[in-house]
Amino acid sequence: MTDRISRRSVLVVGASAAATSMVFPGTVRAQAKKLTVVVSSATAEAGTATQTSIPFEMGFWKQEGLDVELKFARGSALGAQLVLTNQAEVVHAGTSVGLMAPVAKGAKLKAFYNMITQNFQMPAVPADSPIKSLADLKGKKLGVIGQATATIPIVKAVLADAGLNPDTDVTFIDVGYGAQAAAALWVTKQVDALAMYDSVYAAIENVQPDKYKLRILRSPLSDKISFQTALIANSETIASKRDLLVALGRGHAKATVFALENPDAAARIHFKRYPEQKQNGVDDATAIALGRNAVLARITNMRIDNMAVKRDKWGYMDKIDVETYLSMLQKIGDIDKSVQAGAIYTNELIDEMNRFDAAAVRKLARDYKG
Repeated sequence: MTDRISRRSVLVVGASAAATSMVFPGTVRAQAKKLTVVVSSATAEAGTATQTSIPFEMGFWKQEGLDVELKFARGSALGAQLVLTNQAEVVHAGTSVGLMAPVAKGAKLKAFYNMITQNFQMPAVPADSPIKSLADLKGKKLGVIGQATATIPIVKAVLADAGLNPDTDVTFIDVGYGAQAAAALWVTKQVDALAMYDSVYAAIENVQPDKYKLRILRSPLSDKISFQTALIANSETIASKRDLLVALGRGHAKATVFALENPDAAARIHFKRYPEQKQNGVDDATAIALGRNAVLARITNMRIDNMAVKRDKWGYMDKIDVETYLSMLQKIGDIDKSVQAGAIYTNELIDEMNRFDAAAVRKLARDYKG
């Protein structure tokens, strides 16, 4: 099973190369310490920039003495499996199938940094679709990236809240990413709606920006969900590699501050590292603008200044956030009722991760010239 996952679902990226110059004064450790991290995405689409490109280009991890190797997995369940089989130390995954589900089966996993803080995984339909609400999805086909995606449990929960039976009233169909998903929705009409997430929706709209427009279906319940994705590791790793995880989280926090301050620079940095992700057939300015849209689609949902439960530290997880999402998934039967909120997350690294000069990072972003 593990070999099959590695061959088919994971792209290993040699990501040890870092920025050519340091962004802040300081001494880099002579021997960088390696950490293998899984991104639960099949590709390094622009919405992943705060994990896959900005920290490398700006030296945020190198200056911490950290050498990060990235792996990609198609879905959070597959990403978590790589940690559970010791093929990686950390995974950024959806907290449903990537954390709570394995814990229910005895895995000693914990979230140590809340990455995406807003609800970013809701059904979407073409802007002119007659489907106006979640209830209107009854009897419809919803396109998903894959059956292992953490989006499905969230969508099931909000559908149940809207009065539908998520196991019988809708059908989830694999349609892939980008142009493939766009064709399934608009051309072949294989599906009536999509059940994906923010940056992927931006990538789908970017296929034909003048033609493809999506409308997100929301609900009062959907706006209460915040503990959706996190950096996750084994409890043993959190104890034994504390300094490395602090460095990893601090780099993520800096990259988020950077991208929020200058999303255009974030897009340019990402396309420098992953030129294959840049839109073909358009001029450079248009390509950067489309990339900026994808970056904004994601980082808007990573803000911490607008949350119902106030906080001022990147990565922090409030108990009420964790309990709200956990109880929602337990109610529909996706997560066993034995799972306890306090056992699946820790804030013990958060204070150290937030020890950096945010104003200096914002200035770095404003001054970035490429």
